Amino acid sequence: MTRPSAHRRSHLVGLLRAFRDAAAALPDAMVAIDGAHRIRWFNPAAGSIFGLAYPGALNQPLTSVVSIPGLDEWINRGGADVLASVTSPTNESMHLNLHLIPYDEDSALLLARDVSQVLRLEQMRRDFIANVSHELRTPLTVVHGYLDFIEPEQIPEYESIIRELRSQSRRMTQIVEDLLTLSRLDAEVVLPRARVPMEPMINALKRDAEGLSQGRHKVTASRDSDRDLEGSSRDLYSAFSNLVSNAVRYTPIGGTIHINWSSDHRGGRLRVTDTGYGISPQHLPRLTERFYRVSTSRSRETGGTGLGLSIVKHVLQLHDAHLEVESQPGSGSSFTCVFGSERLLAPAKQIEDCRDEPSAG
Repeated sequence: MTRPSAHRRSHLVGLLRAFRDAAAALPDAMVAIDGAHRIRWFNPAAGSIFGLAYPGALNQPLTSVVSIPGLDEWINRGGADVLASVTSPTNESMHLNLHLIPYDEDSALLLARDVSQVLRLEQMRRDFIANVSHELRTPLTVVHGYLDFIEPEQIPEYESIIRELRSQSRRMTQIVEDLLTLSRLDAEVVLPRARVPMEPMINALKRDAEGLSQGRHKVTASRDSDRDLEGSSRDLYSAFSNLVSNAVRYTPIGGTIHINWSSDHRGGRLRVTDTGYGISPQHLPRLTERFYRVSTSRSRETGGTGLGLSIVKHVLQLHDAHLEVESQPGSGSSFTCVFGSERLLAPAKQIEDCRDEPSAG
């Protein structure tokens, strides 16, 4: 009985050593903590990334030896989401993504990955798109300007060519403008927080839809809430108008487009519903990708750039909101911008009435 027991112990010791050697070879930092957030173990990468020294850091509270703003609150919340792009306490140029993985009743493993190179590449991509878009804007403006000087009727043999050149020139110009908008949104960390009155916003969206439709569709709008939003009026209008223009473009003549604003205790919803072609389920997860098209030919025919929904996603993310899509082929689509209750504001008139009330006493 003693020999098998000794063999099992030797086997377990070998497994532990193999795990320790593998953890030591990892480039990612690993720190084991207990329920009181005390450090129980860490690998060499954690020593260099977090500045931990062995054995002095053992049994110390993690936040007393690792100085990262908000780390203690994030761990107390259970670390459900990734703590993204935090600065290493030992190197200001190093950016980390932190993951918290519970592995016992009162223990967890803190993982830190260096994402500095990924962030640099992402910044290079954004700069490249922004610079190319700026460089394209001027020659496109010149080409578009000269094409507008030419009257197609005066040159009948080239009339169809000139009209097609005008159409493609306008489309390229719109693509450049959308890319510049995305570049600006990519660079934004937070947007201005001001009152966005929803009644004039809904009225403006309805007028836009009617102007784009030119009487070919039935356009309606309604408000089931008198609450306003807090955010950037310009960017929210850009996002909402993209949804409205898409609804008009992809709804056959005679169809209906409806715009609705509502709110409850959970938050606010701006919904654009149409009776258009609809979208197959396999396309829904990728709708907000740049240049992703459900139907390439139909998108080009209607003048779409393939960037509108990507702009919508970015604007909503900057407003702590998200987009919900419901659609079935042949049954139309419903695009809903969902805002949290913290973004809702009481009606401006109600606030003025409260200010006008005489104080008691």
